[in-house]
Amino acid sequence: MNYAQLLSNGIEKADLTLAQICRRLLKKGIKLEKTMLSKLKNGRIPPAKDEVNIAIAEVLEMDPNQLRIAAAKETIPKPLYKLIREVG
Repeated sequence: MNYAQLLSNGIEKADLTLAQICRRLLKKGIKLEKTMLSKLKNGRIPPAKDEVNIAIAEVLEMDPNQLRIAAAKETIPKPLYKLIREVG
């Protein structure tokens, strides 16, 4: 499952609006506009930075590592990702 699908599923399961998620993120010190969250959810922009993904996962009550790994898969070069998997 890619980053956008994982995020979209998390939002659906949490049953929160994008505005509610953004307000909860703001309480954690992360300012994210609804439009940006929508673009992340729909895969129209690259995955968010690690600290943002951790906060989003906490708000959505999902495993932060799943979201972080999905983001890394899409943001780091494929050869580097492959090397990391091989080395462990």
